[in-house]
Amino acid sequence: MSKSLSVTFRIPAELVESFTSAVSESGTDKTAWLIDAVRQKLGQPESNPDHRLMSLVDRMETAAAALAGGKQGIPPREYDEAAVIQIVADTIRQGFDNGRIIAERLNEAGYQTKAGKAWDKDLYSVWKRQKGTATKIAAVVDGECQRGGRGFFDW
Repeated sequence: MSKSLSVTFRIPAELVESFTSAVSESGTDKTAWLIDAVRQKLGQPESNPDHRLMSLVDRMETAAAALAGGKQGIPPREYDEAAVIQIVADTIRQGFDNGRIIAERLNEAGYQTKAGKAWDKDLYSVWKRQKGTATKIAAVVDGECQRGGRGFFDW
C-alpha cells in the first residue's frame, strides 16, 4: 500500500458549492473525489472501478452514435457544390463573411468537404480560392443566377 501525504489548499468561494455538489453526486468523500480529479488531470487511470466502467460505457456510447451517424465529427452528407454555395451565399447575405462562421454553418447543415471531412476556416478558405468558386458565390449573393436544369448556373 502506498503512503499518503496530507495536503492543505484553498478553494475559491465561487467553487465551493459546485465542489460540494459534485462530491455528493459522486457518492464518495471529498478525498476520494479529489484524488480521482487529480488522476484525471494527470492522465492516470481512475482508482474507482465503477467510475472506470462508466467512463468506458460513455466512450462506447459515443462510438456507437458515431457509427450510426457516420464518422465522429464528420457531417453526414456528401459534398454538394450547389448546396454548399447556396449556404455560403445565404450566410454572406446575412452579413457573416467570415470563414469560421461559414464553416460552422456548412457543418451544421451536414455537408462534408470534397475530401469527406468537416469544414473549418482553413478548408473553407482553400475551397473558396479554387478556380471559379468565388465567382459562383458572388453570382448567387448578387442574385444573378438560379439553379437550373443545364448545370449549376443559368446565367
